[in-house]
Amino acid sequence: MVTRMLRLLGLAVLLAALVMVPVTLGATGERVVDLADLFEPAQEEELAGLAASIGSQYGMDIVLVTTRDAGGKSAMAFADDFFDENGYGVGPDRDGILFLVDLDNREAWISTSGNGIRYLTDQRIESILDAVYAGGLEREDFNGAARAFLASTAGFLAQGIPEDQVNRLTGGEGIFGILLSGIAGLFMNVGTRRRYKARRQAIAFDFRSNSALNLGIVQDQLVNTFVTTRIRPQPTATSGSRSFGGRSTTHRSGSGRIHGGGGRKF
Repeated sequence: MVTRMLRLLGLAVLLAALVMVPVTLGATGERVVDLADLFEPAQEEELAGLAASIGSQYGMDIVLVTTRDAGGKSAMAFADDFFDENGYGVGPDRDGILFLVDLDNREAWISTSGNGIRYLTDQRIESILDAVYAGGLEREDFNGAARAFLASTAGFLAQGIPEDQVNRLTGGEGIFGILLSGIAGLFMNVGTRRRYKARRQAIAFDFRSNSALNLGIVQDQLVNTFVTTRIRPQPTATSGSRSFGGRSTTHRSGSGRIHGGGGRKF
């Protein structure tokens, strides 16, 4: 009887764990959520297939969302909250990228999460938005804009995470890290000074009474000047460069999670 109860208890624990797993392993929902009815059924199916293929290749959720009503939120807040509240994201860090076409705010927004933040730096997001705008957003060809987003994003994912990528946290993690390193440095400094602390000794040479100061007047005369000018070329960044990827600035969503991203009005 006791053994049977233990088995039932173990089964209950297992079922409870399985209920929580989808939240951390990635959403099983739609890859294209066309709330604004901007895509034809065939277009939506094709976009969903491309998004799922790219996402599975790089271990993250790629999602496309359209809306005509942002519910009073900014495009950034709507995109971040939609990603969080619908359980998107793969793994414990919720890796993923969401592309929003917001007709309410007239803005396209890219929201990144987890490893998506490291792949898509601010500079890369701007390049993707350039492609989206030229691909159809400026003339309201939303299918073309969505395809341009997927193609440009896939290209940057294929390049990998930039070597000079620095994740700039504007949330508590960044501040906590700075405080922690400062406290550790302070303790190390105090400990070192205590170990090497010695008694102050008398000054062997009294420089105050055994020195003299003589200030003379020195005049410098400018004889001639030569000015040479040269044009300094500015460095150019290419989308194919891994060594120049820039940084990913981040922020906290309404749920308290960290997101990166960027947007553009249209």
